Amino acid sequence: MTYVSIPASFLSSFEGKNATFFIEIKTPYGSYQAPVNLASLIPGLQDLLATNNLKIEDISFKADKFSKALTRVIPMPKSMANMPSQWGAFRYNETTKKFEFVAARKEQIDGVWYMMISSYSNSVYVVAENTVSFSDMFKHWGQSIVQLAAAKGLAEGVGGGKYAPNQSVTRAEFTAMLVRALGRDTSSGSTAPYDDVKPGVWYYDAVAKAEELGLLGFASGNSFKPDQPLTREEMASMLAAVIALEKLPITKEVVGLDRYKDIGSVDPAYLEDVRLMVDLKIMTGTGTTEFSPKSGTTRAQAAIVLVRTLQTLGMMD
Repeated sequence: MTYVSIPASFLSSFEGKNATFFIEIKTPYGSYQAPVNLASLIPGLQDLLATNNLKIEDISFKADKFSKALTRVIPMPKSMANMPSQWGAFRYNETTKKFEFVAARKEQIDGVWYMMISSYSNSVYVVAENTVSFSDMFKHWGQSIVQLAAAKGLAEGVGGGKYAPNQSVTRAEFTAMLVRALGRDTSSGSTAPYDDVKPGVWYYDAVAKAEELGLLGFASGNSFKPDQPLTREEMASMLAAVIALEKLPITKEVVGLDRYKDIGSVDPAYLEDVRLMVDLKIMTGTGTTEFSPKSGTTRAQAAIVLVRTLQTLGMMD
């Protein structure tokens, strides 16, 4: 580990000139890009300063969580001419003692491969080859992308070397997958405002975080119905909320959906979300002329749209 101390007053002096400046901290095993507006990215810091009648110049801080993803850069060995087809970047969770998915993309600079990791927290990171295959994905239409998602730790099998691609995904399951894909911390003390999401259940923190981020617009009233299969139009709603959350620039072009004969059955509340997903090529039809908005989401579809969403956001290859 490397510890770097930078006076807050030094950062704020640069921020006043140009908030887009960043300082690159380089070590032999990687580098870290620290924006000069780092203090503004620490959740709750401004309230803490106001409560204690302090200015940013009066303090020093050690930050481990941020409101915006920062970039870490890990160089690969110079002798590595090509990256393996299946690799992943992982963050070590000191609480669970396990390595978890973290979004990353590769970039080659002067003949050297670098892994650009996007994360909301400081931690220990590793990049490794992680070959994954599933016996029940052979010749499946989504084989390559599902196995890519699994290699990166974004999706998991069901055991016995199988993925169960056609098994339906519940609201709770997809919510947990989506929050994990975004790399958003779930230990911020958020509460889930649903009567049927009780503290202690495995998906509680993920649902609480998703609700806090505004991703659960389809859930009405005080009921989340965690075990109910997630429909494709509900998935479109969640993914469109992610696009808005990450502030992805989008065009105002209206994409026609007439090729889908069942598009009239889409709930009007989700129609523009479906249109956006089709426009961004994150979701396609279940057939040449069907979108199947009321059908349940399968495990294969879930993994594929998460990969496409992260690729669209520029967070993953």
